[in-house]
Amino acid sequence: MKTILQYVTFVTLTILVPLSCSEDAMDKVDTNHNDPTEVPIKLILPQTIMSTVFGLSGNDLAWFSSVFVEQTTGVHGQLEDADKRRAINTTMLNNIWNEMFQTNIDLDYIIERGSEDGEEEGYWAAVGIAKFLKAYNFSLATDAWGSIPFSEAGQGSENRTPVFENEQAVYDGIFKLVNEAIGDMQKTSVGNPGNVDFIYGGDMDLWIKAAHGFKARCFNRLSNVGPESYTDSVIASSALSFADASESFIFNQFNTSATGQSPWYQEENDRGHHAVSKTIDDIMVSLNDPRRTLWFATIDDEIIPAPNGTAISDQAHNIYSRISFDYLTALSPMPVITYDEIKFLEAEALLRKGMTEEANTSYLTAVEEALLRAEVAETDIITYLEQGNVNVGSSNLTKQTILTQKYISFWLFQPIEAFSEYRRTGVPVLQNPLGLPPNRFPYGNDEVASNPNVPDITYQTKPVSYTHLTLPTKRIV
Repeated sequence: MKTILQYVTFVTLTILVPLSCSEDAMDKVDTNHNDPTEVPIKLILPQTIMSTVFGLSGNDLAWFSSVFVEQTTGVHGQLEDADKRRAINTTMLNNIWNEMFQTNIDLDYIIERGSEDGEEEGYWAAVGIAKFLKAYNFSLATDAWGSIPFSEAGQGSENRTPVFENEQAVYDGIFKLVNEAIGDMQKTSVGNPGNVDFIYGGDMDLWIKAAHGFKARCFNRLSNVGPESYTDSVIASSALSFADASESFIFNQFNTSATGQSPWYQEENDRGHHAVSKTIDDIMVSLNDPRRTLWFATIDDEIIPAPNGTAISDQAHNIYSRISFDYLTALSPMPVITYDEIKFLEAEALLRKGMTEEANTSYLTAVEEALLRAEVAETDIITYLEQGNVNVGSSNLTKQTILTQKYISFWLFQPIEAFSEYRRTGVPVLQNPLGLPPNRFPYGNDEVASNPNVPDITYQTKPVSYTHLTLPTKRIV
């Protein structure tokens, strides 16, 4: 498990000075200089951003989500087991569970250090970013697992058995955190992260817009269970978010080194556990979607998707189409919250309000922006948007139409969000003959073994609280 301290061992070079036999010198001799307890915010912040983007949004949680929501098909190893409803147990996401809460401990350190009476008091820019990232990480956790440690999380040895709080309590805390983050980002700060902010380079106005976009996502997530006013909150938060695609929350700092590549590229290049899912391919074929030929590799000039649940093991990708390496590279950006997602959120909320003309405008903007982000040629975008099954008109616009296009837009890099949205809406219709995926992920086995407060739930069938859907229960576990 990486910690903030592993990234700053070079600090010891600054303290290797000649020692006398004084008491102070003996104290220094008795200190492990490779394990500093005081680390500047600028050395910690980039690691927490990387942990959020790389370790949480682009790792096992994303890969299992992709298979469960049938954007890809598992054709080898653990992903094949999950696709065939085998080995869905407490070991599958143990590392991610631990990493998520470790990241939030590091974020708490930034918050404490940069707030009042902290060692870098008044570093509100970093404090605001840290609170936002913490809220984002908790949203990933509660969407994945349901009840989680929240108010007692991150206390280390002081509390190794934190209580678990339900999703509504966690979301209440998330909204409080992100509102505090926005307030902190608006304060005069003693410092600016600058180039150690791998997202916006220290531009706090853009961080504030990202935070409002995140709020829009959260309000919409609770649309099945929250008050009717949440729909207005989605619309209001969307209006305060990104003005165009250039402002999207996208990590684009990957490089070609072995440890700096896009995690999706590493997975596919090193292990090749995913193939293109027949479910998403069928949807895209029915829509004559131009992204299909950009995203999916061919076998003998033909795209051959893998059926979920029944695919033959094919790590070499001789049988089924894989993700195209013309599209997926070591440098592929990792979208977290995009302008097109905000417009999809806005379209759905406006449709719920009965504002069909406005909803249709937002929907068409969302589809166009998603195509532009996928680098579809302009002529193909025009053709696609002229199709009657895409541009259905304001009087025929449905939630299903919006959500289907949103589902496609989340391929390849946002399957966690696609899986969360599927459990909220039931879109798309999944095809795995072995039954639907679990409604939530199993808790990590480290937590189950050490914390008696872990809820005893049937994770396969008990839904998280933001969905009222009753899903079939036929599963093989």
